[in-house]
Amino acid sequence: LADSTAEHHPYWALLYNCSQISKTILEKWNDDLTEEDLSEIRWMISELENSCNKLKNKVDQDSKDK
Repeated sequence: LADSTAEHHPYWALLYNCSQISKTILEKWNDDLTEEDLSEIRWMISELENSCNKLKNKVDQDSKDK
């Protein structure tokens, strides 16, 4: 999917950050991860947590609205 289309989907941030983590790990498969790599991965994990929280809040709100 094109980024401009996909970024409006509610799951886009989850998929994007997961793929970025995977990309980083695969690029370093035969090497060691640097502190910078690990810092970026930690940041992406925090973005995953934020995205999950937003989705959970939406599910919770939708449940209340029913």
